[in-house]
Amino acid sequence: MIQLLGGACALGLYAAPLAALPTPAVAGAGLLPLLLAVTGLAGRWRRPVTVAACLFVAEYAAVRWLVGGPADVLGAAAVGLGLVVLLEAADLAGRTREAHIGAGVVAAQLARWIGLAALTLAAVVLGSGLAVGLASALPSASAPVLAAAGALGVVLLLAGIVVRAGRARSSVRDAASAAGDPFPGVR
Repeated sequence: MIQLLGGACALGLYAAPLAALPTPAVAGAGLLPLLLAVTGLAGRWRRPVTVAACLFVAEYAAVRWLVGGPADVLGAAAVGLGLVVLLEAADLAGRTREAHIGAGVVAAQLARWIGLAALTLAAVVLGSGLAVGLASALPSASAPVLAAAGALGVVLLLAGIVVRAGRARSSVRDAASAAGDPFPGVR
């Protein structure tokens, strides 16, 4: 069930660049990441799906660059959400390789992804509204300063996530060594 949802996301990620530029070259370029995603999901391997996600992003970015024109914020948000669901589906399938996944687990995961989609849509709508309001109110000379402030905010957010993840990992390692497990997480 989880692999089917990941496969649907992979098909959507394959179709996203084709919607912007429907050419045989774009269709051919999307076949490799689609094949990697399907192979990884079927075999419950995370690495091919991760490589496929990177290739999907590269292809989408290249097509958006070739097409030019205004940014498609909703399309980019949909691609990002599809990537998150694809990678999480592959991760869940890999972690539950030999286990039976009950309907409650699938329902909880689907509810989480639907909530994530709703929050993503709300953030895109709110961000677009704020951007339009700020663009008309602020002089164009302040755009580089605002872009730098936004980039700094993203870097600080990512640094906070990395630090928090490192703390959680070290606390798991300390608890495992106190319990006498020399290889925590390895079975």
